[in-house]
Amino acid sequence: MRDPVMRNAVVTTHATTGRRTALRLLGALGVVAWAGPLVAASDAATGTAGRTLFLNAYATAGATPAFGVAAFDVDGAVRFTTATPGRAHGVVPRPALDGTSQSEAVVFARRPGRWFLPLSLRDGTPAAPVTAPEDRRFTGHGAFTADGRLLYVAEDDVPNETGAIGVYDATDGYRRLGALPTHGLGPHELLALDGGAVLAVANGGVITHPDTGRAKLNLDAMDSSLTYVEAASGRLLDQVRLPEEHANLGIRHIAALADGGVAFGVQDERPIGLLQPLVGAHRPGGGAVRLFDAPEDVWTRLDGYIGSVASDGRLVAASSPKGGLVGLWDPMTGAWIKAIPLPDGCGLAPCDDGFALTSGLGVMERITATTDAPVSERRSPAFRWDNHLTRWWG
Repeated sequence: MRDPVMRNAVVTTHATTGRRTALRLLGALGVVAWAGPLVAASDAATGTAGRTLFLNAYATAGATPAFGVAAFDVDGAVRFTTATPGRAHGVVPRPALDGTSQSEAVVFARRPGRWFLPLSLRDGTPAAPVTAPEDRRFTGHGAFTADGRLLYVAEDDVPNETGAIGVYDATDGYRRLGALPTHGLGPHELLALDGGAVLAVANGGVITHPDTGRAKLNLDAMDSSLTYVEAASGRLLDQVRLPEEHANLGIRHIAALADGGVAFGVQDERPIGLLQPLVGAHRPGGGAVRLFDAPEDVWTRLDGYIGSVASDGRLVAASSPKGGLVGLWDPMTGAWIKAIPLPDGCGLAPCDDGFALTSGLGVMERITATTDAPVSERRSPAFRWDNHLTRWWG
């Protein structure tokens, strides 16, 4: 049947799996069996209300890692951990509904993903995972409307080898309402702009298939683009591509800017042996993309790979875990500002007058544009932080 609200959206029923009877969580000295979240003792009575928290997927250290999502405060102290059905990727908090208290987030499976997991931000208690339709695979990211009612999830339409956006009713147990087209291939990160009226999608341009896992099947014909989709109808509002000489680069990650545009980071899917810009910006209806400047040694160090992009309204930050480097730019001019070394660093989120960073080596630190050294650093060697860090105000 067809969804009456989204004229171009094919509606499918959603499926969920029951809650696991035993979830593995990280203990202070190792992995322990647990049926719910692990909460820091200081938060057991008061929860996380009124706190600024950061959310990051993780793997535990060791030859056989366990996977989950953690919440920690601005000093890097872990407040709770929640096990996930497999390796997780992006996390998105749900906005408050009609001004009421809302403390929930959704964590997405790493692509090609079969699930996303809602959980409480008070104590980490998970709901039942929501599974993808059989002909779809989630691609690691999603976004809520400003009122918290709808969740949009980036996904691959497997039979049609194209990108899609799953639409879920967050007020009704994340019931699937339908799907919209991304008008591109291989979507990864998406953002809700204008309160959720417009969806910005980073289409990496690469086709994958569940039978071959993460193998990239069309590198010779990859077609990356940044698209803006009308959420009510699925209509394409704008679409831009990189200049032809950069067609080997896939737009994978995006962050909202203060002027209504987005910053983006790319990954070199088909190396051609040249130094290329890896960060840029675009505003809907604004014509061609703007590629940012950086010294040649920075582009060399970033190693053709941007793993995350964030903006605090004044600066753009982009990270390369392969290069062990985080770069800062002026979003208005694209001018280079500085680099901050962080081995295997990828997670980025605005924090105070700078950014919070996390790494796959268990480091969480805070930086500013005006200081050369981190203003704080905390090491949690039992955690291997995944690629994306998200801030939430309790």
